Amino acid sequence: MKSLKKKTKKMKLLKKFHNHYIAQCNYIKYYKKYQLDAKLILLESQHGKEINGNIYYIICELLKNEKYKEYKLNLSVNKQRKKEIKKFLREKDIKRIKLLEVGTAQYFKAISKAKILINDNTFLPFFIKKEGQIYLNTWHGTPLKCLGKKIKDDLHNIGNTQKNFVAADYMLYPNEYTKERILEDYMIKNLAKNTAILEGYPRNTVFFDENQRKFIRDELKLTNKQVIAYMPTWRGNLDNKNTKEQGHALNTILDEIEQELSDKQILYVNVHPIENAKIDYSRYTKIRPFPSEYETYEFLNIADVLVTDYSSVFFDFVNTKKKIILYPYDKEQYLKERGLYINLEELPFPIVYDTEDLIKEVSSEKKYDDTEFIKKFCQYDNKNATKRICERVILNKSNGIKEEQILGNGKENVFIYPGGLEGNGITAALSNLLNGIDKNKRNYYLLVDAKVVAKNKDKLSEMSQYIDYFGMKGKINLTVTDKIYYMLYAKKKIKFIKFIKKVKEKYELEVKRVLADIDVNTIIQYSGYSYKKILLCSAMNCNKVIYVHSNMMEEINTRHNQREEILKYAYNKYDYVVAITEYIANMTSKFVKEKNKKKISVAKNFINYKEIKEKSNHEIVIDATTEMNVTQEQLIEILNSKNKKFINVGRFSDEKGQERLIRSFTRLWQEDKSIYLILMGGHGKLFNIFLKQIETLPSKEHIIIIKSISNPFPIIKKCNYFVLSSLYEGFGLVLAEADILNLPVISTNIGGPRRFMKANGGTLVENTEAGIYKGMKMLLNGEIEPMHINYEKYNEEAREQFEKIFK
Repeated sequence: MKSLKKKTKKMKLLKKFHNHYIAQCNYIKYYKKYQLDAKLILLESQHGKEINGNIYYIICELLKNEKYKEYKLNLSVNKQRKKEIKKFLREKDIKRIKLLEVGTAQYFKAISKAKILINDNTFLPFFIKKEGQIYLNTWHGTPLKCLGKKIKDDLHNIGNTQKNFVAADYMLYPNEYTKERILEDYMIKNLAKNTAILEGYPRNTVFFDENQRKFIRDELKLTNKQVIAYMPTWRGNLDNKNTKEQGHALNTILDEIEQELSDKQILYVNVHPIENAKIDYSRYTKIRPFPSEYETYEFLNIADVLVTDYSSVFFDFVNTKKKIILYPYDKEQYLKERGLYINLEELPFPIVYDTEDLIKEVSSEKKYDDTEFIKKFCQYDNKNATKRICERVILNKSNGIKEEQILGNGKENVFIYPGGLEGNGITAALSNLLNGIDKNKRNYYLLVDAKVVAKNKDKLSEMSQYIDYFGMKGKINLTVTDKIYYMLYAKKKIKFIKFIKKVKEKYELEVKRVLADIDVNTIIQYSGYSYKKILLCSAMNCNKVIYVHSNMMEEINTRHNQREEILKYAYNKYDYVVAITEYIANMTSKFVKEKNKKKISVAKNFINYKEIKEKSNHEIVIDATTEMNVTQEQLIEILNSKNKKFINVGRFSDEKGQERLIRSFTRLWQEDKSIYLILMGGHGKLFNIFLKQIETLPSKEHIIIIKSISNPFPIIKKCNYFVLSSLYEGFGLVLAEADILNLPVISTNIGGPRRFMKANGGTLVENTEAGIYKGMKMLLNGEIEPMHINYEKYNEEAREQFEKIFK
């Protein structure tokens, strides 16, 4: 019987999943099929998980005000919370609203039909705003904790929020401070074209309702009690919930508070549902959870004292002019993980760190002045805010509400797709480019895919110091048929022409899903890889540029990481095809029709010689992620020795020719057993293979292999010679980096580096194992000098070449 029940439950879940999957696949059909319904309003709070806050007060206004009686109200609800939200609405006697479960066909149809969209967070990544829809984003608080690019561990994951902010027609800001923080740290100041409404939060209107406060206190028989609201911040995140530790800390605090409270005091607790489940309130007589029959702020309004820590709730509660106490018991640990915009000590409220001081502070009178704080953060809060916002957005009524048009600086917007920001030559070249160009001429943004850059978010954080970025989150909206075509093309079962004909329109909509209505003047597909991103950029209605960093036919034959038909399509469709050397330009012309060959141009890689020199003077730092076949102490000892050291820098991959370099070195080591070879790379599938191979060689003690190090330059500087052993290369930026650090260099005589080496008196060797051995011997014998190139002049030429793509 149990087995049958289990099977039935599993079948129901599978059916539910199937229905949701099909519904989302059909969203793009609904998007195109349905006309907008001028009287339909879709409201959503926290992805359907809540009804509290701004959305609740807007619903109340829409239901009680006769002006909106003809409007149909739909509310998104999360499946897990549907029953609770239904019950809450029933208790509130709210009837004229239809609940739509997020992810169902009904939901996707409604979001395709509703003229008015209102959200206090974001719509999920699938969402594409339709022409004519009016979208109000209220957000959900004045920020104390850092947002956007300042979120330490999640800065790569903000794309969907950015998209929603630029898609919104109206952004509600309760103060100037919130407006500046969102525009600045989500980097949308020059991208958003919406209207900023400066008005109080709908949820804060309740703090101006003394009658409601008195009614609830009387109803709960709290007239002669001091009501304390405790609203701590949730310490976890969706990836690391750590509920056991948090639950233990919270229970310990509540146990101590229970012992200290007097009979005239009662503490009401409002915490994250995950934490709330860990609290056994039956153990307490003076501690209770916030009652579920009241909206959160509706109940908070009855409090005499608010106790919180890093939650922005105090920005709202301060409207009551009642006492606020900060209790950041784990301040040092918390601040390491999450930054704050304002030091707690700069706030007017008293701060305590243990329960004894907390009870003393709760029991004492308010002795601080919050006048200036209220003036700065609550100047727009008022009892009519919800009414005024609804009139302005839904009825388009001019009612004196303060608003500003976000206009930006008027410069062109250039978006650059960088790939995954791996520790490779393309990322290094991009970094040099961004440091070398004049970023004052245009607004430059990296267009980053959250999933693709997740492993390299530290690099994104580093680059965000000198360039803004815009994120991509989620997947392209495809019908079931489209997905079948995708699968068949991936498995090479159908021809490209059939595939692109089927998905071309979907990519045009994908541009809108990712970027909303941002004016992109130029898109640069800088990585030159990832056929999905190549197709996405090709669908943009702007100046389209694609970079070519390598001999793509060799990449197809050797690494199998490109599709020839995709490259032919892209190189003929984009406006500019930019090769980093003349050799690459010649190789690329084979993919381009005769009439389009004029699209191909050359733009040399910038070389940030000043930064390379500066970084080379740092101490050698072995990162936590670095892998080596020696200890740090052994490495330092070898680098500081007088022994001659050869170095090669490049990913551990077949085309880099490191296997033959190892053999050439071993042969040379037989002649001089004092020499060393260092192989250094950011990543690559051959690293572990090389580790094993090296262990079998007689020269194993003299070959060092290093994977993933953030600053390689101090190590390169300590070496004597640089060897580029590649089978083919786009350019070979490492040759210039070694030359800047005064190392003599040799390169195999291959297309990419050939012109650079010849132009600067460099030494080319035969593209064979014998040629590499011969070149290494020449280096060891002192027959090759550093090239000493004028990199200032070199960069000026590169800058002029880059500027041509905008003409």
